[in-house]
Amino acid sequence: MIITYSAITTDGTIIRRRGEFRRIHELLDTVASEGLVLLDYDKDKAFNKDRLSEMLLPAVKRGDIIEFCESMSSMLEGGLPLLESLETLRDTTRVKRLKKALDTVISDISGGESFSAALAAHPNVFPDIMVFLTHIGEETGNLQGTLKDTAQHLKRVDDIISNTKRALAYPTFVFISMTGVLFFWILYVLPKLASVFKDMDLELPLITRTVMAISETMKAYWYTMPLALLACIVAFVLMRKNNNTRLVLDRIAYRLPIAGSVVKASSLAIFFAYMSMMLGAGLTLTRSFEIMEKTFRNLALREIVGSVKNMTSSGFSLFNACKDTKFFDMFALQIIKVGETTGRLDDRLKYLADTYQEKLERLVDMVGKMLEPMVIGIAGGLFIFIIISLIGPVYDLISKVGG
Repeated sequence: MIITYSAITTDGTIIRRRGEFRRIHELLDTVASEGLVLLDYDKDKAFNKDRLSEMLLPAVKRGDIIEFCESMSSMLEGGLPLLESLETLRDTTRVKRLKKALDTVISDISGGESFSAALAAHPNVFPDIMVFLTHIGEETGNLQGTLKDTAQHLKRVDDIISNTKRALAYPTFVFISMTGVLFFWILYVLPKLASVFKDMDLELPLITRTVMAISETMKAYWYTMPLALLACIVAFVLMRKNNNTRLVLDRIAYRLPIAGSVVKASSLAIFFAYMSMMLGAGLTLTRSFEIMEKTFRNLALREIVGSVKNMTSSGFSLFNACKDTKFFDMFALQIIKVGETTGRLDDRLKYLADTYQEKLERLVDMVGKMLEPMVIGIAGGLFIFIIISLIGPVYDLISKVGG
């Protein structure tokens, strides 16, 4: 970052300079090394070429972080020093944003920062859960173990999200394809048939006149359809940017038929995966919920986590706190109660994470089988309606031609 600062020399002269520093402590070190006393400083917020190029860098994917954690764990376990391991990964990675972040991390660690603090300075690259687990690894002296656990956890989360997307991708594709074919019929095929009927001076039944009127209207105002679609997309994006409407949309997602079951199973699998890993790492319930509140993007799930955190902090058991939200089913609540009673809560939560991930995989297979006939049935019904509306006029046309 670019910083403009004022400092005073030993003879009382005030100087004003401008320079690039990765962190504030780097500025302080520079000023102290020159025998100056820092008076004030200001971060340059101007939009410059470096900031623009950084914004245009591709985002770091979850798979890149998984690979980074696994490689770091392997090298540390093999006896390589931390800085040497980071330098090796920085020099070999092809992800430009990650390379740039690692360059800063190496510099910060060389300047006296801890590994976890250096990672925390890049929230858009390294997820919060990785930073917290790295901090635990530093305190326990088992950094390679916590990095390995982080990789396994992120793999699980990646599998859950991938399965959720896969469940919703197929019916979306079928719906878009059927809609495209339907519009082709209405905007291209039907107008040609309508001109033939008009030339033959056929008396058309009401159902046929209705279909033809719809076709003519859509053909005349075809440009309103892409505009309406664009308006819906823009409205949805704007609604997602507002936290109040985003919270409402996230709540609605859980109540959708079929898709709601997939989203809820996905949320429960991620929730229990986070809980089991953090409790197993030695974090308290309250601290675990604080991390999850920062990590989850789903505002409805974040609201549930906040409610559970407040109740457990007030002395309620995890079982009662989860039950009060009315989000968790009886199966999950019973397993949580068993875990609290036996003192093996992290183990039982891991079992729940595995169970809901398996449930999600079954739902993925089931959703495709359920929605395929439904979408085809709806689309088929529309085509049958169109065909029936054309049978009478076509029959009259054939009769006239034959006569």
